[in-house]
Amino acid sequence: MLEIFEKLISVLTGDAALTAIVPAANIFTGAVDITMEKQQDLLYPSIVLSQAGESVRSVPPVRDTHVQLDIWSRNSQLEIENIYERVLTLLNYLSANQDTAHIYWQRLGGAVDQFESERRIWHRACTFIVWSQK
Repeated sequence: MLEIFEKLISVLTGDAALTAIVPAANIFTGAVDITMEKQQDLLYPSIVLSQAGESVRSVPPVRDTHVQLDIWSRNSQLEIENIYERVLTLLNYLSANQDTAHIYWQRLGGAVDQFESERRIWHRACTFIVWSQK
């Protein structure tokens, strides 16, 4: 699992077109602990990766990992769309090696807009399915 996140982060932070919209410092894994009282200080736009689930197959011996990728913006839905299209271009059907792990390929499993009614925040939640072997 660690290798999958390492690879995804390196792909996302290594792309100049994406980091022109989302600074590399605003691409995270796991929970981001920032209190809501500091709304003006929140890091937007941002991308947050987390594990949504994982199972192991016996034949072939591979992992099926579901990675949730959340895109956040305080600016506009259009910014979300631009980030999403770039992320999709970079990660959909990616095959790669990272340390001792091999990612056979991954694809988008689904995406949905989450409407945050209390704040002027746009949010798209995407799930990527990753087939890998370690």
